[in-house]
Amino acid sequence: MLSQFLLGRTKFLKQKGFMNKIILATRTKADSYKNCVEELEKRFKNNKQIAKIYIICNLYKPEFKIGKIPCKVIFDLKPIRATAFNLVIDELSRHQKSKYHLLTYSKEVELTDDDIETMIKVLKDKEDKIIVVGFHLKDNILSDKEIKLYSGGDHSNNDVGIAYKVPWNTCALWNNKFVYGKGNMKLKFDEICEKDNNQLGELIVKVGSRLLSTDYEGMEDGLAIAELVTKNKGLKYALYGEKIFWNIEGDKDRILNHKLKMARKNIVLSTFMNIKGYSADKLREAQYLI
Repeated sequence: MLSQFLLGRTKFLKQKGFMNKIILATRTKADSYKNCVEELEKRFKNNKQIAKIYIICNLYKPEFKIGKIPCKVIFDLKPIRATAFNLVIDELSRHQKSKYHLLTYSKEVELTDDDIETMIKVLKDKEDKIIVVGFHLKDNILSDKEIKLYSGGDHSNNDVGIAYKVPWNTCALWNNKFVYGKGNMKLKFDEICEKDNNQLGELIVKVGSRLLSTDYEGMEDGLAIAELVTKNKGLKYALYGEKIFWNIEGDKDRILNHKLKMARKNIVLSTFMNIKGYSADKLREAQYLI
């Protein structure tokens, strides 16, 4: 009787569209908070798929709404740190009764309602197997030559480095099965991905004709995927070949920091995976081609 009730309830929820609802989470510093809210309003004010928005920021703000979507600001002293989205995952685990998928998102990505629906459909079709789904991102900073250099190839072949095969938290829809999971099935972003926690020192990368110093940080998304596919059999992740525009704005320092981040991705993820003992082969094999 209980199983029949649960099956009936699931069918009812799908018919009513509740199973297609998501949580959106984003990170921003205090000086970009106003612009962040404006971008979210511009892009998602009339969205029907987002049940709630969380903004991680180093400001205290009351709850408010974007259109009809409830928004909550979670305070954090370092809101753009690699593990900041763990705050949202913890919040959802404690207080969110409806287990929606989690969209980690940067306001710089020109994401549409149709793009969100596309990602939801992948999780709906393969709900027990897909950890996360995302899109390739095309920014306004890197040339094709730079992308090929930093990625180790290009997306028309299989030569790109491992960090360029996985979705990034810049725009990634995480399956609620893992957001609310337990034990080896739990999504969590590892603190090793923050430079203050790994003690790896400086990393030298080539940007243009210069060798520049950066840090071993970031790629918490790829490392989380690597952990899940290493500890569990049969799991997959999906990355659409279609590109979404990633509009990077800022001064020369902002542009340089973006190039450094893109240049170090493969090295950083490979290093963290080696330290943690996660399998690069399993991560490559876990890619679900769409």
